[in-house]
Formats: sequence, structure tokens, C-alpha cells
Amino acid sequence: MYSTKKRIYLIESDADIAARLINAMMMHVSIEGMCGVSQEIDYTICRTTEEFFKTSSADWDLIVTSSHLHDGSGFDVLSFARGLRPDIAVIMTGEPEETSIAVEAIRAGAADFLLLTGHEEVTFPVTVQKCFALQSIRTENDNLHSELSHSLSELAVANKELQLMIQRLEVAARTDDLTKLSNRRWLNMMLEHRWEETSRNGVPLAFMMIDLDGFKSLNDKYGHQKGDEILKLAARVLDANCRSVDISARFGGDEFCLLMPHADPDSAKRVGFRVSNAFNEAYAAMGIEHAMVSMSIGIAHWEVSSPKTCHELVRHADEAMYQAKLKKNSIVLFKSQQSNAA
Repeated sequence: MYSTKKRIYLIESDADIAARLINAMMMHVSIEGMCGVSQEIDYTICRTTEEFFKTSSADWDLIVTSSHLHDGSGFDVLSFARGLRPDIAVIMTGEPEETSIAVEAIRAGAADFLLLTGHEEVTFPVTVQKCFALQSIRTENDNLHSELSHSLSELAVANKELQLMIQRLEVAARTDDLTKLSNRRWLNMMLEHRWEETSRNGVPLAFMMIDLDGFKSLNDKYGHQKGDEILKLAARVLDANCRSVDISARFGGDEFCLLMPHADPDSAKRVGFRVSNAFNEAYAAMGIEHAMVSMSIGIAHWEVSSPKTCHELVRHADEAMYQAKLKKNSIVLFKSQQSNAA
């Protein structure tokens, strides 16, 4: 058990009533508080509201005021105290016949209304103890609420950081490091998903394979750093010239691909020509002498080649690409007999 002194401010114009309340406190010098805390009571008497208004609010632990004062009322004290220290309990006192005032005082924010019945030596210490106990509980609750709010804020920040980390890991898991296009793993997942949609609902689906003609010669002549620049260029061109619903990916090495849901054969070919022309212009602007790199593009369409699986759709596009490589810088749409080039 430890001791903490509590100061009560008593605002009472009637000297006899003030003496009765002080005697009641003196009979119970130490009021047992919460959690084994012994609360020693000290007091300051103010005869008027003006005298009380001059006190320091930092010294208040409990305020006891008469409902009737020479220069005002207990409601003046209550309003003043709540304006400066809303955390401090205010007990108002009055005569037994003033029950209507008691109700009004409680509604105005008083912690309690003590009826002066002549038994203050019992009722007053109990009322004081109750106010201190409630004040202690309120303080503890406020502290717990503050700690909880702080913990929740820290948890929210930690969760946000975790979500961002998860998002970065998810992006990294599906992205090719060099070109920043989708990687082979993510492409396969999207391919299977789109194939299910096509098989179930008949949604058109096309797949484009792209190979960079002349890339090996450039890489051997100018080195891997220049080769990486060309791969990044091809990736930027492919990503910039496909549709928003398409999945552009690096298939491996100098091969790229484009998964095109909701595309008819003619639309797929138009995308192919757009990508090829854009790459030729961008590559020419680099001014690399004695090394020509272009795109050979093969396209397979679900409605044209009737593949039985998504992997067969990819194989058809791959075969069309090799047909395109025989001509270089060309585009071929796979057909069963492979007789017609785009």
C-alpha cells in the first residue's frame, strides 16, 4: 500500500456546514481507495465563488460546493470547474428539500449531490470515496484507451507495411527482372485461366510468339549490355502497343509473347503489325551500325487452328513464328496446312 494526498476544495459560505464537512473528513483522514491506495485528504475552504475562481486548477483533486453561496451558486462553480478541468469531479451539497436542484445538478455534470441531513460523518466520506474511485477508474480507462489507440495505430502501420511488402513480392514473383514484363510462370497461370474461359464460354483467344531476328549477331558483336538494351526496347514496344486486356511476357531469351483474350484473328494480326512497325522505328532511331534486328511474329487463334489445349495453342504460335523467321521481319497466322502467311 502506498499513500497519495488528495486535495479537496470546499466552497461553502455557511461556516457551520463547512465545519461539519471538515469534521467528517477529519474523522476519516485516510480514505481507502482503489487497488489498496490510501488517499490522505487535505482541504482548502473558499467562502465565495470569487475566492475559488482565484485558485489554481492544477491543485484541484475534488470540488465540493454548496448549491447556495453568498455571491453566486454551486452551478457557477460547476460551470467554471468543468470549463477548466472536465476530469475533476464536483459534488454539490444542499438541503433535503432541494431534490429538484439535485436532479438539475446531476444533469449539469455534477458527480453527486449530497443532502445535508445531519449524518455527514457517514455520508460525506462515502460520497468522496465513490468520486475518487470513479475518477481512478476513469483515469485507468483513459490510459488503457490511449495505449490501445497507440497499439492499434502501430498495428495499422505494420499491416500497411506488410501489405506493401506482400504486393512488392507478388509483383516480383510475376515479373521478369530485366524487361519488367510478366515472366513465364505468370504467363502460364494467365494462359490456363483464359483457356478455361474460352473452353467454357467460347471467348475468342489468340496467342502471339515473337522472336528477335539478328539478336544473336548483335549480342556477339556489341556485347550483352547492348543486347540487354535491345531486349528492354522490345519489351517497352510490346507493352506500349498491345491492348490493356493483353498479357505481355518474356517467354525466354530473345523470345516474347502476347496473350490476347477477346481478340478475333484480324485484330490479333493488326496488333502484330503495330508492334513490329513500332519496334522497327524505335530500333532505327538507336542508330546501331552493321547490325539489323527485327521481329518475326507467329500468331495462333483458337477459332482458326482449333487447339485441344492451351499448350497446343502456344505450339501453333511457335510453329507460325518459325515460318515467319524463314522470311524475317514478317507475321504469320497459323493455319492447319500452314499455306497462307499474313
